[in-house]
Amino acid sequence: KLAAILIDTARELVDRKILVVFFGIVTLTLLLFALALQTDVAGGAITSLKVFGMGGRSSPEGFRFGTEEPGTVGGLQAETMVRGVQLVVAFVLYPLGILLSLFATAGLVPRLLERGTIDLLLSKPMSRPALFVARYLGGLLVAALNLVYLVVGLGAILALKTGVWNGGFVLSALLMTLYFGCLLGFLVLVGVLSRSTTVSIMVVALVYVASVAVRPMHENRDWPLLITGHASRFVTQALVETTYHLLPRTYDFGRMLTVLILRDGDFTWGPILWSAVSGAGALALATAWFSRRDF
Repeated sequence: KLAAILIDTARELVDRKILVVFFGIVTLTLLLFALALQTDVAGGAITSLKVFGMGGRSSPEGFRFGTEEPGTVGGLQAETMVRGVQLVVAFVLYPLGILLSLFATAGLVPRLLERGTIDLLLSKPMSRPALFVARYLGGLLVAALNLVYLVVGLGAILALKTGVWNGGFVLSALLMTLYFGCLLGFLVLVGVLSRSTTVSIMVVALVYVASVAVRPMHENRDWPLLITGHASRFVTQALVETTYHLLPRTYDFGRMLTVLILRDGDFTWGPILWSAVSGAGALALATAWFSRRDF
């Protein structure tokens, strides 16, 4: 029964062209990346590099871009370049991928609650919690497949062109899938409360911004001194700390991405696990509300 709901969710996304467009955008990105990047590697160093026909060269002083003069071995190391490119991809394409995933899945719950659809599904011999969680897992699975497809594809292209494979880059896709799963928990919670796709996207965007904004205030213990009133200071500080501990740790996910890709520093599980608890809590609240509400 669970598999049937998962398949039905994926079929719905295909019928609405969402999954097809999502897959097409990722495929186009991979093709563009493969055609744009041309490299020559010798002795583990990049001797020449072209991006969209613009050439570059490596030298003992560093890497120079915008020239097609022949380079010398001993300049930019292939491994350094690959990790640098992957880090840029992580901080540019990952947010875009998550944004597309949110747009693709934002309507799953509001459409589930439409008259006719909800009546048909509730008539099936399946509990409400299982139905709702299966809907969530269907959206998560679609996003995960596309994120992994994008990352493994980029990693394979870079490996073919430079001879460097970075397993940490692939693991970063799983990390971002977990982060999306946390946001998706809040997305379905807002969806079941508001029954609105637009409101769901707006609130989750607010969750993302707020989770980033409260991090520096949480780290800086002196910022409450800027507020003169004791009551205002207490309320504001309580609001910041509550927001920080309730929402996913967006900043820490970015920091752990850097650790995985560059293999520099210690991977910290605490913020990641707490974010998972936050997303699971939002999903649990959404499931409880869906289970008890009269449709």
